[in-house]
Amino acid sequence: MNPTDQRKSKLTINWHTRNAESIRLIRERFKLPSYTTVNGWTPCEIAPEDMPMFEETARRGYFSIINIPWVCNGNTYSWL
Repeated sequence: MNPTDQRKSKLTINWHTRNAESIRLIRERFKLPSYTTVNGWTPCEIAPEDMPMFEETARRGYFSIINIPWVCNGNTYSWL
């Protein structure tokens, strides 16, 4: 994840699946961090060309997309 890339959309996802293999594959496909909060939130930056597939994955029920702003300070994520 490159925090300086201005083209990417900064989103938060809320995981609905508990399947570890599905989560691993989604993280690899969209280059999501391994970080997940206690509430099941994961911050992510999605490139515009990946957005249709990302939204389809959400539509299929693996996670929901939450538009909550966040910042990364070193290894710490904070939601605003």
